[in-house]
Amino acid sequence: MKIGNKKQLITAVVLFSLILGFIIVGISVVNEEDKLLEENPVHSLAVIVETYVGAKARDYVRYEFVVNGKVYDGHQNYMPHQQPVDIGDTCEVVYAESNPKISRLLTDDNNFLKIKRKNKELKFFQE
Repeated sequence: MKIGNKKQLITAVVLFSLILGFIIVGISVVNEEDKLLEENPVHSLAVIVETYVGAKARDYVRYEFVVNGKVYDGHQNYMPHQQPVDIGDTCEVVYAESNPKISRLLTDDNNFLKIKRKNKELKFFQE
């Protein structure tokens, strides 16, 4: 085998190993988050504070919710052409009691966010 071919083979093996490691770590983090949400879930309300287009032209909402006086936020994919969302709408959120940074907006059987339209009387974040 020529030296040039060996370098290409080594580079390919290293890149493949890095990609495989990244995938394994990503899967384990998601599994750990799912486990924490299943073991000690807490349900609450979150307020939509932003809508934006993220990677691969996917639409996302950023939401905030309060736990013991501290504001947490999260991001979740949604489908605006099937389900319009307005800033100020409230959604049901589930978070891990041991780590509120781990959260998800709840969805119905059709994978639509469980939205409660904004209400000017709702004072979710009281000062």
